[in-house]
Amino acid sequence: MNILLGIWHVSVRQILLCLVALIGVSHPVSAQVPLSHYYQDHWSTREGLPHNTINAITQTAEGYLWFATWEGAARYNGRSFQNFTRGEQTGLPDSGLRNLINDGAGVFAVGARGGISRYENQQWMAQTDASAMVNHVLRAADQRLWLATEGAGIYVREGDSLIAHFNVANGLPSNDVYQLIQDDAGHIWVATAGGLARIAPSSVHIIPELSGVSVGSLLLDKQQRLLIGSEQGLYVAEHLSAQSAFTSQSSPSLPAIRVLYPELAQYSIISLLQDNKDDLWLGTTDRGLLRISALGIEQLTVAQGLPEQRVISLYQDHEGSIWVGTNGGLMRLRNTPFTSVTEQEGLAGNYVRSVLAHSDGSVWIGSSAGLSQIKEGEVSTIPIVMADGTAPSILSLAEGQEDELWVGTFSHGLLQLVGGKVVAIYGRSEGLPSNEIRAILPTPEGGIWVGTAAGLSLFSQGIFKRYGLSAGVPGEFILSLHQGANNDIWVGTGTGAAIIEQATIARTGTMTPVYLNSQENAEYAFGFYAEPSGDYVWLATDRGLLRYRYADASLALVGSKHGLPVEKIFQLVGDQQGGLWLTTNRGILRLDLAQAHRIADGLQSSLDFEHFDESDGMRSSQANGGSSPAAAVARDGRVWIATALGVAIVEPARVLHGANKHLPVVVEALEVAGQAVTMSSNMEFPAGSSRLLFRFAGLGFVLPERIQYRTLLVGFDKDWVARGQQNTAEYTNLAPGHYVFKVSAAYPYNDWGPAEASIAFTVLPYLWQRAFFWPAIVVMLLFILWLALRFRLRMLEAQAAELQRQVQEQTQALRQQAQAFELQAREDPLTGLPNRRAFDESLASTLARAQRDPLPVSLLILDIDHFKQVNDGFSHAVGDQVIKAVASLIRQEIRELDTPARWGGEEFTVLLPNTDANSAKQLAERLRVCVMNYDFGALAPQLQLTVSMGIAQMSQRDTEHQLLANADHALYLAKHQGRNRVIVFNAKS
Repeated sequence: MNILLGIWHVSVRQILLCLVALIGVSHPVSAQVPLSHYYQDHWSTREGLPHNTINAITQTAEGYLWFATWEGAARYNGRSFQNFTRGEQTGLPDSGLRNLINDGAGVFAVGARGGISRYENQQWMAQTDASAMVNHVLRAADQRLWLATEGAGIYVREGDSLIAHFNVANGLPSNDVYQLIQDDAGHIWVATAGGLARIAPSSVHIIPELSGVSVGSLLLDKQQRLLIGSEQGLYVAEHLSAQSAFTSQSSPSLPAIRVLYPELAQYSIISLLQDNKDDLWLGTTDRGLLRISALGIEQLTVAQGLPEQRVISLYQDHEGSIWVGTNGGLMRLRNTPFTSVTEQEGLAGNYVRSVLAHSDGSVWIGSSAGLSQIKEGEVSTIPIVMADGTAPSILSLAEGQEDELWVGTFSHGLLQLVGGKVVAIYGRSEGLPSNEIRAILPTPEGGIWVGTAAGLSLFSQGIFKRYGLSAGVPGEFILSLHQGANNDIWVGTGTGAAIIEQATIARTGTMTPVYLNSQENAEYAFGFYAEPSGDYVWLATDRGLLRYRYADASLALVGSKHGLPVEKIFQLVGDQQGGLWLTTNRGILRLDLAQAHRIADGLQSSLDFEHFDESDGMRSSQANGGSSPAAAVARDGRVWIATALGVAIVEPARVLHGANKHLPVVVEALEVAGQAVTMSSNMEFPAGSSRLLFRFAGLGFVLPERIQYRTLLVGFDKDWVARGQQNTAEYTNLAPGHYVFKVSAAYPYNDWGPAEASIAFTVLPYLWQRAFFWPAIVVMLLFILWLALRFRLRMLEAQAAELQRQVQEQTQALRQQAQAFELQAREDPLTGLPNRRAFDESLASTLARAQRDPLPVSLLILDIDHFKQVNDGFSHAVGDQVIKAVASLIRQEIRELDTPARWGGEEFTVLLPNTDANSAKQLAERLRVCVMNYDFGALAPQLQLTVSMGIAQMSQRDTEHQLLANADHALYLAKHQGRNRVIVFNAKS
């Protein structure tokens, strides 16, 4: 607030809004999103960056983001980084990069030891090194290269030839040059450690206003002003090409320089950006990030999530996200699909239970701490104080006649407001079943349906009439009320739903119950969406979405078996784009209504949906339910959702159409038979190249994990193949011929754009697939036949001898094969341990000996804890390696006389002869600790495992089955008691 009040040229409206905020009457919900509301993403070396200092950021025409660090350049495709360092590939003499300059066709990487290399068309082209570290490269309008160096001034090159050198000796303020920029008049502006200079055309003019001031960054804004970031704040030079602006007689053509924001004089500015909304972003040496917009000057520091206070680089990508490079890593700020309004913006409370879209365009918000209204972007709190001196906790809202508002509370009954003032309160004493009002529905006839925690009532002519189970209400706990297009009223309860037909209820006093338990035992009807046609009503339940069809009074489920990630749906509303928005306690889902109908009709088995949570701008992904309405569509089409941390707002049209429709896509790698190949035009692959794997990436960075792909292999596929979110395509057994692989990418709900990546290649034929092959074969066969006739007798003799030899060899081979089969039948192929069959035999013989000789025998069963998470989170291949590692640890810890075996899956058994239960437990504890401390990081990063074990000692009356059952029961107890433990079977437990 102090910064806002100090902004130069603040409008009268801004000042008034600030004053309003100070006295607490109302808060604006501005179209300009505050900097604090931007969603933050962070990257560091942990996510694959080569270094945490981000010296420069740029984006190429093909869509890749590039980052310059002290350990090389990093190219980012939205999912992973590819790092480039010094060496033969780049031709750079050192990995330390100071800048990345994008001239439209390629990227210049410049840095330590004077290294300069250019990346274009997937190739690095090393340039001639400079004699000092290069801070910046400018390709001027005449295609000459200007090199800004550390300590050696400026070098100007034409091709590989040095044509000019500027330093202190010929007029530069300092030999430490940080940035160069060329204006429309062709002047070169120079930022140095000793001030600002202009070179035009070959003479150097020092800007006197900044003499001796370190200038760290320059920016030509959209108004063709030169913005100058310095150690003493932000300056501006206007009318750059005017010849009539004089600052001194010695430099008659220099424009006037003035301070742009006096309040920033103490800020050292080293990076500048003007975004696509004309807002200014300023990076400082030690004060974090600043933004100057219609909201004034805002600041983002380490306390608000910035990785480090020194902001070295700033960039806005093609999708509008702001990338911030610091000494402590990389941060992205993006304006997310959702915004939220909380107590910070003026709501009465953060825990919102009900949202009402009023016909006047405003939105009423009911929270646990009172009532608020958002109208024309301003938040106002309605002061309501009950008789006990507290503000009511609000559960439900409904719009009445004219200026009337009905408010349902948690414990204070039903409130009637007119003009924002409470004019009546109704509770148990007035005839309501309960003071807990969860749903309200005014009728066109002037009545009010009231759903409470203890029943349903109709308020008409000052009297409450109760409707109970005998009237057809499935349950007394009323959750929601909704009137459809056909004027039927739907009642949602904790044990089903009911339909109130106006004519029937007036005549008989009853309604039609709709029991939901036929659909996977659904019970709760949290909310309703009645389609405008009047033919269908959708129910939000504890088992997903249910569709009620009036034509045959049938129910159909759209639930988890169709892909819904959450079963409990609180509220659903329809948007103007043909979608349904579903609120849950694990985020918001958006699905296509037509597709939901196809699933309900049995014409489709899986559901496509968008899942939104905190990463999409919500303060909390926990939407609230059990009260009505918990979500609403405002007059402007925006969807408002009650959450545990304020009200979340989303504009459906922006979600569906705001992403880059023409998403760039690249083919990043090609593997042939598992080997990477260098891609080029019209590649040829040898015959037998049976497995081709293409890896591609849609270069979108807002939600890269949601990008959809489709591919077409011309010459093989008849049409495009949908790949979903899979960014690979594999082809096997391709016939010889010419092919063109094409791939395109798009965000969900966006059309496939014209941007495609394509690669042409040819698979060469085998020799036998060539035209001359078969005639040659005929000739060869005739020759072979002649040879066969000539040597027939000799061959018969040789065959007889060979047959005798083969019989001997086959006999020996069959003997060896039988031995191998016997071994395979008793050994687990993955671990090399005995398998279950071998173990059963060993167990039987050991128990038989134990019954003859009174020696103790114990059985240990071991199970790897949470092994399914290993397979699901890391892959089954990693799971197999884990099983092998555990088997190895078992061998390591047991004795030679013990018999280990793989029992199945992730379970192992160890038979311990001559071992009582206590000794077996000591061995098991050693084994448990060994597994717990074992470093599985070589198999998968950060992978740690534990095991649970059950032990049983054989008694004289135990059978094999009983001993196994006892050990298995002990293992069950170990799992049940928290895993990572050893339990010895106790018959009394």
